Amino acid sequence: MRVLVTGATGLVGGAVARELAARGHAVRILARPTSDASSLADVSVEIARGDVLDAAAVRRALEGCEAVVHTAGVVGFRPGQEAQLMEVNARGVEVVLGAALEAGVKRAVLTSSTAVLGGTRAPEVQDETAEGNVDELGIPYFTSKKMGERTAIALASKGLPVTVVRPAYVLGPGDVHGSSSATIVALVRRRIPAYVEGGASFCDVRDVAVGHAAALERGRVGDVYILGGHNLTMTQLTARVAALSGVKPPPRIPYTAALGAAMVQELWARVSGGRAAMSRDLVRSAALYTLVSSTKAERELGYTIRPFDDMIRDTLRWFIARGKLRPETAELQALAA
Repeated sequence: MRVLVTGATGLVGGAVARELAARGHAVRILARPTSDASSLADVSVEIARGDVLDAAAVRRALEGCEAVVHTAGVVGFRPGQEAQLMEVNARGVEVVLGAALEAGVKRAVLTSSTAVLGGTRAPEVQDETAEGNVDELGIPYFTSKKMGERTAIALASKGLPVTVVRPAYVLGPGDVHGSSSATIVALVRRRIPAYVEGGASFCDVRDVAVGHAAALERGRVGDVYILGGHNLTMTQLTARVAALSGVKPPPRIPYTAALGAAMVQELWARVSGGRAAMSRDLVRSAALYTLVSSTKAERELGYTIRPFDDMIRDTLRWFIARGKLRPETAELQALAA
């Protein structure tokens, strides 16, 4: 199939474009005029320039395509980002998948997120049947992703052959813009001074890309699949990353202390005109547990989850090879070698 992929200059979209090309699909990517697509220079892809919010550009990019994979999105927890999150994560879905419905594509995939589940206060593994508590939490990023998913399901009821996938917390090589995988590097660089206890499911971008391709080729129309990984508390995550990299893990601090520090940073950023490194919404989301099961995707899509240590080692190797992480410990030097 000729497939249009949005968000392909990012971590997940780039891996999806690679996986689809490797499977023999003809891949066209939609990238903004200012986006650097050089990370895909070694992949046979066609580049169409345009924004996912520009309906005319999206329609042009879809010409001749039989399918679309919409991975483009924005992650953010800072005050003042609410409008941008809703524009890209919700209205962007309406624009891209609405144009796909008009174009009569044979298949469509939306990259949603396990963020649409919100999170539990205590460890609890959820699957696709869970209703979640996004509306109750009121965290704008979570809300925007939920709205995008609702839009896709509504379009499915109108005839769009769309399948929704929900990746968990994505790690792995290829994070050219320093998004989710950069958290691991920040831990190794000791740039995260402390953490609050919570938990998430950590998956590898390469497994997630395979899951997207399988959803495109044989996922059930109008259905949702969770693409999760290893369910870990933040204490477990930081301890394992520290052991693999040879650094000391940061200390755990009480939730109230972290929330207070974030409030101070937000106030200072408002007064100084700068950007807060922490926000209350970031602390609130970090203190939740978003633990998930990928049983359905494993059964129906053949989704697999690689070992956690392999995922972390490959992430660190990628950053070291590109000069973005100095191998200062014996463990990192061994990875570099």
